[in-house]
Amino acid sequence: MNREFIEKVDKYALSANIKIVQLKYRNEGNSKSTSASAGASGVIIRKEGNKYYALTAEHVVTEYDNIDKTQIIVMGYDDLDFKDYLSKGGEFQGIVNYYQQFPEAVVEYSNEKYDLAIISFIADEVYKVLPVADEIPKYGDIVASMSNPYGERNIVTAGKVSSRKPRPFGDEAGKMQYPIIKHTAILSEGSSGSALLNENLEIVGINLGGNENVFRQFISGMAMPSDRILSFLEEWEVKFPH
Repeated sequence: MNREFIEKVDKYALSANIKIVQLKYRNEGNSKSTSASAGASGVIIRKEGNKYYALTAEHVVTEYDNIDKTQIIVMGYDDLDFKDYLSKGGEFQGIVNYYQQFPEAVVEYSNEKYDLAIISFIADEVYKVLPVADEIPKYGDIVASMSNPYGERNIVTAGKVSSRKPRPFGDEAGKMQYPIIKHTAILSEGSSGSALLNENLEIVGINLGGNENVFRQFISGMAMPSDRILSFLEEWEVKFPH
């Protein structure tokens, strides 16, 4: 069943998966430096003309205080990573110069209490748009994660919802108790901001991170559930009507 589900995601949903790269520029005295993040994930939820809107985790697009300028770059599911471009015989041009050819994203709205952000970007390519589910998944439901883990691209893993018990989230005092989705669809670094899908290919969660054991083996993933996503999107619409 999991194999069939993964094949379904590959065929009908994968082009909604995006990779998000931060380009960081520093000016220190007479020296300037630029760097590119390893990248994270996001999922397209809306299209207006050639403008796409995508969900990701707020911590994926956070700007750092010690950085003078940050550009958020969006890569479509079929755009080549820098290393893949080089391995296919591409001409070396510097990693920042390479990523600058892709669309720059605008952070439309973010809220750390959900650890969610909505970004927009312009692209002429045709990508899949996925809906946010009206219902949250139940314990035992099969789900799939669609992300870009450890420098890989477009990896789909399937698992089950393993718990939905309230847990402290986003607040050190533990005042905000959100019922985060706990699941067994394998995630790793780079999966932050990716979509958790149900069997109807609806977004039931946005992956925020995962738990590992002492041997750095995956135990479980955590995702902000769709009811909180819908509340977040409603806030965005109210504060920034468009």
